[in-house]
Amino acid sequence: WYQRRVREAVVSTQSTGSLINEEVEKQWQKRVNQWQMEREARRRMTEEMVEIRRKQIAEKLEMQQKEQDGLLRERDELKAAYSEHERLEAEKVKRTKERNLGYQDDLRSQMAYGEAIKKREVEEKTRELQMQNFAEDAYQTKLATALERPVVDRAHPLRKYQNTQDRLFG
Repeated sequence: WYQRRVREAVVSTQSTGSLINEEVEKQWQKRVNQWQMEREARRRMTEEMVEIRRKQIAEKLEMQQKEQDGLLRERDELKAAYSEHERLEAEKVKRTKERNLGYQDDLRSQMAYGEAIKKREVEEKTRELQMQNFAEDAYQTKLATALERPVVDRAHPLRKYQNTQDRLFG
């Protein structure tokens, strides 16, 4: 009986040991499956986060590219506007210079004309003065000659007429 009991106990222990081993094996299998599922879930979550982050970075890069393109376009527009402004200012300065040179030429022409008129007037007055001086010199010469000779060779035509009248009527 004892042997039987021992055999039963051994069988029971073996069967319990195998049951325990089976149970432990099941538990380990369960844990391994749980760990694999958690690892798979973490991997999927990491991939999703990486994908989400990749999309965010792509969107941010796209926005930055659009902003940079806008800034470049704005810079080009400002350059064009500045160039146009500079061109217009240069044209304005050129027109002003040309207008001022035209006024300057007009004023010089007017001054030259005025000086020419004054010069002609001075020349004319000088000629008149020379002629007057010449006439005065001629008169003074005749006067001096007449005063040097008190006898008149020739009588004035009116005197001659009067003398002839006196002789006729007289």
